[in-house]
Amino acid sequence: MGNPKLEYSAESTWDQSRTISRMGGSRALIEKLATLFLRDTPLQLEQALHGIEQQDYEMTYIPIHSLKGTSSNFCTRHLENLCAELLKTVKEGDWKQAQILHQNLADEYSKLETQFQAFIEHD
Repeated sequence: MGNPKLEYSAESTWDQSRTISRMGGSRALIEKLATLFLRDTPLQLEQALHGIEQQDYEMTYIPIHSLKGTSSNFCTRHLENLCAELLKTVKEGDWKQAQILHQNLADEYSKLETQFQAFIEHD
C-alpha cells in the first residue's frame, strides 16, 4: 500500500477512495472513464458557454446535465453542485449569473483535470 493516492480533502476535488469503491474497485475502469471524461468535458463546457452566450436554455442544459451526472459518478461533489446551481440559474433565466457559474465550473474542471491526469499516469 505504498502507492500515493489523491484522497478527498480541501485540496482535492474528488473522493478517489469513494469513486473506486463505487465503481467496483477497478482502477483500470476508472482510468478509462477518467480518460473519456477528460476528452469530453471541454466540449461540454464549450457547448454550455455557447448556450449561455445565446441565452439558449436547451443548448446550455443538455451538456451541463450530462456533466452533472458524470461528476456524480466520480464523486466530485463540488463539480456536481456547481452543475446543479448552474442548471437552476439557467432555468431562472439569470444569464449573467450563469456566466459566472460557468467560469467557476471551468475552474473546478481544471483542478479535476490535473488530479485525473495524475491518477491516470500513476502506475
